[in-house]
Parts: sequence; structure tokens; C-alpha cells
Amino acid sequence: MLRDKTKLAALAALGTCVIYGFSFMASRIALGHTSAEMMLAIRFTVNMLVMAFLVVTGIFHIDLRGKPVGSFLLMGLCQPVIYFIGETSGIQYTNSSFAGIMIATIPVFTVILSAIFLHEKITLRTFAWIMCSVAGAFIISISQTSSGAVQFKGIMLLMLAVLSASVFYLLSRSQSDAFTPFERTFIMLLMGFVYFTAQAAVRHGSDFVPLFIDGITDRYVLIPILYLSVLSSVVAFLLQNYSVTYLSLAKATVFENIIPVISVAAGVIFLGEPFSLIQLAGIVLILLGVWKVTTEKSLDSQAS
Repeated sequence: MLRDKTKLAALAALGTCVIYGFSFMASRIALGHTSAEMMLAIRFTVNMLVMAFLVVTGIFHIDLRGKPVGSFLLMGLCQPVIYFIGETSGIQYTNSSFAGIMIATIPVFTVILSAIFLHEKITLRTFAWIMCSVAGAFIISISQTSSGAVQFKGIMLLMLAVLSASVFYLLSRSQSDAFTPFERTFIMLLMGFVYFTAQAAVRHGSDFVPLFIDGITDRYVLIPILYLSVLSSVVAFLLQNYSVTYLSLAKATVFENIIPVISVAAGVIFLGEPFSLIQLAGIVLILLGVWKVTTEKSLDSQAS
């Protein structure tokens, strides 16, 4: 039974990263027709409408009575609020290549923190394969052409994103016995809705409502937003929270490095972006590292 759940959790982690991989293309399309603040406000508003529908119709249930809500709220603060702030602001003071390299270190930091705080053991061989996957993500990031100087402020903001993502994984894993994957996803999207909608309302003032309406009536914004809201937020966060319930964090987070593989493939297939042998080498390293880590049997018993 546990082995079946472990396999499903691995598929959930893979599904999460496939969805995230296509989200970059959806974001690029939407940002061509609206601002980043409005995109996030519309995205998280749709998120909450979907979650409310699932609760009202009885498809999923929420019961927080007697549960440690404090750490639950901290989890939602880390992801998506702090993570989005760190990543979005960090890119503004660095460039997309450097940001990709920094984000690729999330599995490394998560494994280190899980060993310290959750006492999850990891073999040297497994850690080496994680680094193989990270190296592949580095190669893909470096191969992307970007401009802009790398400022210290940007490095710190990206580090904030990396650490917040790592802490989120730890909190989601540690709260998996108390809260269901749906409950964890609900609080994440609720906090994202409150913060990013308020941010857009303050930033745009009296123009907020007209811009919001313009966004949801523009198909070049609405269609990508529906993907980002329903798949890249609701479904992906549910899958992500499910995966960390039954997988060690080493296995769950190594899938993160598949995201640039999907992103590159989507750009090449749908947007006609160039593809190079360097990117191919990075993809091979990522897939090899992920495959080796996920077939490491010793981690399953330690995660359970």
C-alpha cells in the first residue's frame, strides 16, 4: 500500500514540474497584455473561486479544529507570498540566467535543511546525483541569453526565494500528518489571494477594477491565467503537497530541475525558440540525476 502511494507521489511530483514548466510560457503571453501585479491578482482570485467551488460542492473538505494553525499559516507565507516576492524582485536586479541558477539550488538547500530539522538521512551517492541534476539546470540557465548586471540586492532576494521554498517543503512535510494536501493547498492560495490582490489594489488605486475587468475580458490574458490558476496553482500545489507527504524531500525536490527541461521544450515547440547542444547536455544531466535519485530505494523507508 505504501509502495503504491510512493509511486503515485513520484508521479505527482513529476506532474507538478511538467505543469510548472509550461507556466513560464503562459506567463510570458499574459504579461504581454497586462502588468505583473494584475496578472497575479487575477490569477489568485480565480484560484480562490476554484477552491471555494470545491469546498461548497463537497468535493473536498476543510477541518482545522484542534490543528496547529500557526505553522500552517507560516507555510502559506513562505509559498507563494515570500517566494514570489523574492523571485520576481530578484530577477529585476540580476537576470534570468542567474535567477535560474539560484532557483536550481532549491533541492540542495531543502535536503540540507531536512537532514537538520527532520532528520531525514541521505546517502552521499544520492546527494551526488542531486548535484548532477542541479548541474544540468545550471547549464541550461547559463545557455539562455540574458542581459543586466547581477546586483548584490538581487542575489539576496533570490536567496530569500530559495530559502522560502525550502522552508515550505519542510513545513508541508512536517504538517502532512495534521493537514490534508487540500487543506495545505487552500491556505497557500488564500494567502496568495489576500497579499497579491491587496498589492495590485494599492499599486493601481482607482484603476484597479477597470484593469481587472480588462484582464479577464482579454483572451490573451484570461486563457493563460486559467492555465496558471487552475493547473499551475490549484492542481500543481495539490500534487506538490501530496508528493511531499509520501516522498523524502530529496526525492520530492529533485523533480524541480525538470522544470527548465519542460520550459525549454515548450519554448522550442510552441514559440520557435532556438535549441542548442549545450541545452541538450543540461537536459541529459537533469534527467539522469532525477532518474537515479528516484530509483534510490533506501530513501523510501526513511521518508515513511
